[in-house]
Amino acid sequence: ESPVEVEPKVVASVERFAYKGVAANLVSYLTDVLHESTSVAAKNINTWYGVTSMLPLVGALLADSYGDRYSTILASSLLYILGLASLSSWALLWTWFPKRKRSSSPLFLSLYLTSIGQGGYNPCLQAFGADQLEEEEDVLPRDSTEENTSRRSLFFQQWYFGICSGSLLGVIILSYVQDTFGWGIGFAIPAAAMMLSALCFSCGSPCYKRKQSKTGRPTGSIIDTIRAIRRKMMGGSLPLTANDEHLAELE
Repeated sequence: ESPVEVEPKVVASVERFAYKGVAANLVSYLTDVLHESTSVAAKNINTWYGVTSMLPLVGALLADSYGDRYSTILASSLLYILGLASLSSWALLWTWFPKRKRSSSPLFLSLYLTSIGQGGYNPCLQAFGADQLEEEEDVLPRDSTEENTSRRSLFFQQWYFGICSGSLLGVIILSYVQDTFGWGIGFAIPAAAMMLSALCFSCGSPCYKRKQSKTGRPTGSIIDTIRAIRRKMMGGSLPLTANDEHLAELE
């Protein structure tokens, strides 16, 4: 495997380590430190989960329509790191504030900043990793199709293993650190991990293949996709228009 194939998988596993390490124990943080009731804490965290889950839909649409995946990943990484860094700083400084001046607003501002970062980060990283496979496949002979398919399958198997391993380690290790050594350190570790992963990713910049968006009409892209799926389901063989060329795989 080339480094450009390995790096996106490592970066993705580190991101899952950071996210799960923060998210897994947040209810305990809100109830034990901020003294919220269990119902209020669960409501706040579930709202954050919901927003975090929906934002990748927007991020993927904007990245494919107006930018490129590489730039989106870098910009989102900065927002992600900024959110985690502000979260850890707020947790470290929380006990220093007078009780009458304590507010949970900075906490949720930090959490939603990580959500915005993840909204552009997650939907682009896996597709960006797959783009690196295409770069080498273009120069391989046609009789190696089976080998190419095997490499692609292995890539996504390792990708899934990486994000699952990162999630598991994040829940186990960081939950222990937060309960044993304090919340400030428990939130600082994910921030440092994301910072290192972003640095590692940027070091491979000269070797990456970057794809520019082919259209600036996000709604048009969605309509084109629906049309292609409809043709596929109906078994039609209508010719693709110029705007549909990037959907040829669906045919």
